[in-house]
Amino acid sequence: MFELELASRGGAPLFRPFHILKALWHLQQLEPLGRKELSEHLSIGEGSARKLVSYLEEKDWASTTRAGIGLTTEGQALLNQIGFLASKTDAGDITVGENDFGIRLRGCAKLVAKGIEQRDEAMKVGASGATTLVFDGKLKFSDGFLASDSDGTASKALVEKFELQDGDLLIIGSSPNLNLAKDGAFAAAVVTLESKK
Repeated sequence: MFELELASRGGAPLFRPFHILKALWHLQQLEPLGRKELSEHLSIGEGSARKLVSYLEEKDWASTTRAGIGLTTEGQALLNQIGFLASKTDAGDITVGENDFGIRLRGCAKLVAKGIEQRDEAMKVGASGATTLVFDGKLKFSDGFLASDSDGTASKALVEKFELQDGDLLIIGSSPNLNLAKDGAFAAAVVTLESKK
């Protein structure tokens, strides 16, 4: 779904798979965006952003007009299909970071075993980690412990903010830096979605 694009001479990646999902989110929130604005939001170079936009256009997830880059109907449909909802949040004592950024994936709780893969993926992109929570009438850590045992107020707020339903997955990236918390959450979400294949 979110393939890695390599540089033309086989060098370092121009962008990482999580940048694709993060770009779609930014376009959903802020469209239309110029390529320079998008590159700044993604913390990648303009050349990488150009290649990423081309990729999104090839997939028919985005289109470019004089006003800027926007999400297409197909791009919005993809976000709807995965039940995507993302936002800065405060997870209180449920997470370990100063800044938290959450991503809900509708019906994806079954894709997570222990949350270790998601945590590791978040750490690879510079976040302190990722906390993986599943909802089955109650918000729980992926190992089955209740999130409310760590912080009842934050647990209730997360359920409401992310409109959680049975079978939903909530991934919270954490870091002292909000941008790294976002990157961690997006990277963990993409590795989860890739396991759907």
